[in-house]
Amino acid sequence: MKPPSLTVQTLADALSETLQLAWIAGQRGATHDLSCADSPTGGASLVNHLNLINPCAIQIIGPLELSHLTALAQTDRAESIQRLFTHALTVILSDGVVAPPALRDAADRHAVALFGTPLDGEKILVHLRRFLSEALAERATVHGVCLEVLGIGVLLTGASNVGKSELALELVTRGHRLIADDAPEFARITPDTLQARCPAVLQDLLEVRGLGLLNVRAMYGDNAVKQTKNLRLVIELRHTAPTPTDLVRLHGTYDECTILGITVPVIVIHVAPSRNVAVLVEAAVRKHLLHETGYDAADDLARRQLKLIEAQHP
Repeated sequence: MKPPSLTVQTLADALSETLQLAWIAGQRGATHDLSCADSPTGGASLVNHLNLINPCAIQIIGPLELSHLTALAQTDRAESIQRLFTHALTVILSDGVVAPPALRDAADRHAVALFGTPLDGEKILVHLRRFLSEALAERATVHGVCLEVLGIGVLLTGASNVGKSELALELVTRGHRLIADDAPEFARITPDTLQARCPAVLQDLLEVRGLGLLNVRAMYGDNAVKQTKNLRLVIELRHTAPTPTDLVRLHGTYDECTILGITVPVIVIHVAPSRNVAVLVEAAVRKHLLHETGYDAADDLARRQLKLIEAQHP
């Protein structure tokens, strides 16, 4: 799914209160689409401090940058301002900087939004990069149930009727948190980070066969749901029995999947009436967290056996 459209007006409406933005000039630039700006590395790279050599769509001018412009000879200053407003879609004056008439005139002439704010330029930069990386991220919807389990984002997948929603309900009752049921949305907010979120229409809802729709927030409280979480693990539920090999018994059934070009580890859990799948999911997450630190119990056993053999046969 392509990134959504994001106009300057939408940006201003979303952040005017947080960033204390005041629209100074260039109101005709409200309809400029920031998502159309050339940014191969994502939305965060659309904004930076004043840069006339490699200009970006949103440029921040603080006291230091303004003093540099002011110190230029009149011809050079006019050329710099012309270049700034030719390439930029939005200019923000930070730290309470007063807009010189030349910047106001250029903003109106080129239809480029000019904002002012009393906040520090670095704070503006951090907020804008976070906002743009999420707002302009590439998105995909994957069938399954997404939860926060033991502090990480986990996606439960599997065939219909395998018991994903019932498992999610049990995990919620065990203190974990629901992100989205049935159609979680994933956004690639950095080159190697997938953020899971819930479509607004499905917020807080979980469908369980026989019970219908449940409002998890209303039933279990605010702490039972989570707005967003970075995806770090997929757990696939299967009805089929595991292959009875020593390798699978020692290491488990592992795989990988790709979402928006990012590879995500997959742990397969085989579902059967006698198995406590919620406990197995918690154990799988704990094992994955240990694996990320470099520890593997099967490798540990192999090392112990090797030491024992070496001790018996010096």
